[in-house]
Order: sequence, then C-alpha cells, then structure tokens
Amino acid sequence: MTAAIALIIGIPVIRLRGHYLAMATLGFGLIIYRIVLGTGFLGEADGITGVPGFPVLTLEVSGALSKRIPNYYIAWILVLLGMLLAMNLIQSRVGRALRSIHGSEQAAKAMGIDTARYKLGTFVLSAVFAAVGGVFLTHYNGSIGPSEVTGIKSVRYVAIVAVGGMDNLWGSLLMGILLNFLSLRGYFGSYDDAVFAGILLVIMLFFPDGLLRAPALRNLSVLRQRLAAIIRPSRSQEPADGG
Repeated sequence: MTAAIALIIGIPVIRLRGHYLAMATLGFGLIIYRIVLGTGFLGEADGITGVPGFPVLTLEVSGALSKRIPNYYIAWILVLLGMLLAMNLIQSRVGRALRSIHGSEQAAKAMGIDTARYKLGTFVLSAVFAAVGGVFLTHYNGSIGPSEVTGIKSVRYVAIVAVGGMDNLWGSLLMGILLNFLSLRGYFGSYDDAVFAGILLVIMLFFPDGLLRAPALRNLSVLRQRLAAIIRPSRSQEPADGG
C-alpha cells in the first residue's frame, strides 16, 4: 500500500530536486496528519492501541522490558540490511544512473537516461524503507497515533539526512546515530524540536551537500595534511642535525 501511494504521489513531485523534494513530502505528511486526526477508523487523536508484538523468527518486536535487548539487535540488523541494500544499489548500473542524475540531471538526460523513471523508482523505494521502519516502530511501541506523523517529526528526519549529506549513506547513518543519541539523552532539553528545525535551516542555507562534505571541513583536512608534510621532514632531519 505504501509503494502504491508513493507511486501516485511521486509522479507529480519527481520534477523537484534535493531539499525541495523533501519539502514536498513534508507537505504530504501534514495532509496525512490531518486525515488521521479526523478519521474515526484510525482512532482520531487517540490513535490505535493494543498493537501486539511482531514475531521475528524466535524473537518478538514489542515494548516489553524483557524484549528490549533483543529489539536493540533486531533494529541494528534491519539498519545494516538496509545499508547493504542501498550500497549494492549504488554500485549497480541503476546506482550509476542515479549518481549521474544527482550530478547533473540535464547531462543524464542527454546521455539517454530515463531520469523520471529512475527518480520515481527511488522515491517509491525510500517510501518502502520508511514503511518498514514505521511497522516495526508501531509494534515496538504497541500503538500508533497522529503524533508519529506530525510535521516536526518529518523535519527531524530530513534534518538528519541533510546534515549527513543527501548522497552520503554513511554520513546520514552517523549523523542519525549522533543526533538521536543527543536527543534521547535530553541534551537539547525542551528545545529539541527547535534545534532540529534550526539545524535543517542552517544546512540548507550554508551546507547544501551536508556537513561532512562542507568546504571548510575539506580545507581543514588539507591543512592538516600540509602541516603533517612540513613536520615529518623536519623531524627526520633532527637526528642528522644533532650528529
């Protein structure tokens, strides 16, 4: 169902690129939020409660205290499987086409790549990724409600990806781990949502390629390399000078 909805929504929005595409999906998320909030079948503001655990082989995804540690490992297995799938996709023929579209959509079209089809397929695949995460989260919490699809939740997810880099899988994963850790540990306090919104704004304005690929960071690495090249010869000459 998620793939079908993504296909319908994706057809008109694939004309957009980068953060603008993310903003379009944010708008759709706000529409879903309002629909869920006013639909009795979906529990309206109360949501759906009493969701049973989800069996995974001999384990179970649920919010029970005795299941917390197994659920932690299940979550990481899902993350690694998702990363493996994404990395294999990037290294495939389809991935090369996607990288060319990211670099220059016009150039990709000139080379005969069906950019609309590839972008739509990627959009649907990303929706399926989100659906899998949502399913397991619902079983883990034992419930699901409108608060899970608010606009600020979407802002948080987009901010994580934007900081890591739209085309940087490992960067997005690392920033996701870091920012979620800081958030869950309460480092941002009552300003949690404001911090994520501010991060997204700063990244979009000053670091569109992600914080890990910011020119300033690259310049720092180049500076360190040059300093190391200067220090190494001077150290190698010290014994000779002393002799």
